[in-house]
Amino acid sequence: MPKEPNMFVRRLAVVGAILAVIAAGFAMYFASKKTTQQQVANLDKQILPPGTTPQTTPQTTQSATSPTAPTAPTPIAPAASPGAPTAAAGTAAGDLPDLKTARARVWALDPAIADAQLKGDHLAARFSSVGAGLSLLQITDHFETIERTEPVPAQREYSSPILGADGKPLKTEDGRELSRIVAPLAALGVEIDGTFVNLSVDAAGSIWKFQPPATFTAEIADGRDRPIARIVRQYSLARDARNLVLNQKIENLSGQNLSIRWLQIGPVDLPADDISIGEKRRLRFGYLLSPAYDPTQDYVLSRDYVLEHPTVLGAKLPDGSYMADITEWPNELSKERQYTLSWIGLTNRYFGVALHAPITQGATADLLRTEKRLSTIETVDRLVLQRPPVGGKPNDVIALRTSSPKLTIPPGGSADLSQSVYSGALIRSQIRADYAGGPLKLDGLVFYSMPGPCAFCTFNFLTTFLLWLLTTLHSLVHDWALSIVLLVVIVRTILHPVTKWSQVRMQRFGKQMSAMQPKQAKLKEKYGNDPKLLQQETAKLWREEGINPLGMLGCLPMFLQTPIWLALYATLFFAAELRHQPAFYGIFQKLGFKTFLADLSVPDHFWVFPSPINIPLLSMAFGPISGINLLPLVLGVVFFLHQKYLTPATTAPQTPEQEMQMKMMKWISVIMFPVLMYNGPSGLTIYFVANSALGIIEHKRIRAHIEKHDLLNLDKIRARRGKGSQPGFFGRLQQMVEQQRKAAEATARGKPRR
Repeated sequence: MPKEPNMFVRRLAVVGAILAVIAAGFAMYFASKKTTQQQVANLDKQILPPGTTPQTTPQTTQSATSPTAPTAPTPIAPAASPGAPTAAAGTAAGDLPDLKTARARVWALDPAIADAQLKGDHLAARFSSVGAGLSLLQITDHFETIERTEPVPAQREYSSPILGADGKPLKTEDGRELSRIVAPLAALGVEIDGTFVNLSVDAAGSIWKFQPPATFTAEIADGRDRPIARIVRQYSLARDARNLVLNQKIENLSGQNLSIRWLQIGPVDLPADDISIGEKRRLRFGYLLSPAYDPTQDYVLSRDYVLEHPTVLGAKLPDGSYMADITEWPNELSKERQYTLSWIGLTNRYFGVALHAPITQGATADLLRTEKRLSTIETVDRLVLQRPPVGGKPNDVIALRTSSPKLTIPPGGSADLSQSVYSGALIRSQIRADYAGGPLKLDGLVFYSMPGPCAFCTFNFLTTFLLWLLTTLHSLVHDWALSIVLLVVIVRTILHPVTKWSQVRMQRFGKQMSAMQPKQAKLKEKYGNDPKLLQQETAKLWREEGINPLGMLGCLPMFLQTPIWLALYATLFFAAELRHQPAFYGIFQKLGFKTFLADLSVPDHFWVFPSPINIPLLSMAFGPISGINLLPLVLGVVFFLHQKYLTPATTAPQTPEQEMQMKMMKWISVIMFPVLMYNGPSGLTIYFVANSALGIIEHKRIRAHIEKHDLLNLDKIRARRGKGSQPGFFGRLQQMVEQQRKAAEATARGKPRR
């Protein structure tokens, strides 16, 4: 007889299955609600140092925010009181809090944070609920366009969608995309006796209580809600300064010593420049020398750290990510030379930000010496927020994570972790006039050097002198375009003797070589089978004809001028003084041309298209074509005239193939250079047009000088040589070489020297 089924077990199994389904449903529901928490998903891999684990406040079923959320914060995580507890509250009976269970209290998100703003004469700041950081920091006396409607953003909050295995953005149950967020100056957390407490975001609400105009407070308690610490962050902005000050401190409420280490986001990437000639963003460090070299540690330097953006970003790994946890400070150089960190700077083409210790206005020399040390930061790590490309160009963002040294806070004491951020245009006079920029030598952020292989030959002392000369000329004529033209005139005038010497020597050498062609052909025909003898006879022929082999070095002075022209190019390219400045006293705007030469930092924009045009291959290299630009076309005409009328024709016989190659080279130079400059700044194009036009005039004067003095008459050159005229520097050098050669030959033959 079959055994009767156990109905109790069956009912229990059914109930268990139902409960399991319900539990799974609740788990999926609450997992989908963790939107804010997943804004910094993989926090341990992307933001926190190795070995720390992000921990969040235990959640409750109470809603974090709602459209009718009260202005005054109300606690969501268990708390004794929404007010600030004291140390006595947790230690009245000698019951010290458990530091291993430390968590941040969570409050209802205050919508007033999104509307809060600080404004000064030069800066304006808005705030983020993520780590009580910045959502936007603007430089209010500089604007995005010449219409002067939107101030330039120096720092801003960046986000990136979190992608699933299929490469598509992950979404919550209600359709919102999950994203990672990096906010400048955002608090990441604090290590308390080895336990990391997350202070960035929490799924249940906001970790930070907000008090207008710009004060944020976070409270840390243990698992039984006994108070451990309070963190206060207060932003302030002086109306006449370019510094946003963050006064922040950690108060010990635990009744016992706290060993803490503070972690936060520092500066993040400035916006990339629209112009397509290379990447201009850089990372800079200001530092103090070792006491062994500078006992007072009074002078701030920055020359050893000019780190280009691609270098800081690094190469991508095979999986498409970047190497994590790259420590930029301290590095091998700073450790070896015992540098002390003073400030951390990020720049783009025209603007820069620098994180430094707060500077007291009107401070004494002794106090300033202390404030020049950024003692609240021990390490600076590079983070990367990967973002989808824009217009086919990489859009990944660099953020700097800072960590403080380990600090011990006694019961009832506090630790000051205050910092300040300088933001402004890269104009040395403005930086030096700032109460913090002067003592900290923040003008070290200004660096006129082209990125890439040209950087080594752009000498900074030359760019400094040329910028001084340019600004001096502007103070006289009050127009930047005219100052550029005058600067080119002065530079070409200074270099004219070298240019004339070079041109004369090169043309003379070319004519001498052309006259020797028949004789050299006979020597080759006679001694072609004996290369050594051919070389000796050719050298003998050169001596008989009076040809100086060093005449081939006539191009050397022109080569030596190259750094000057590169420095001038870099000066005009990076000079923030030219940004949004019209050319020639704004005469074209007065005539009704609204955009033509209205901004020397962008193309001349004679005619602007309704929308940019992308030309295959060309736009990939130089960016989309936004309109018709006249100056590059004028530059092409000037180059054509230079090639057609002023380039001396070669007198050496050429094959048809060589003639075709010469013609192609001429047309390539006439066409390609205007194409390269088509999307270039109009200030630079004015420089090239002025330089080429003055070059034409200079070449005509040199040719007239050569014809007037008959400097290419070979008979006169031989006659002068025969009369024993005093040779020049290169002639004397040649004589010296010839004497040494004869002495060596005499020694080899065993004859005494004469």
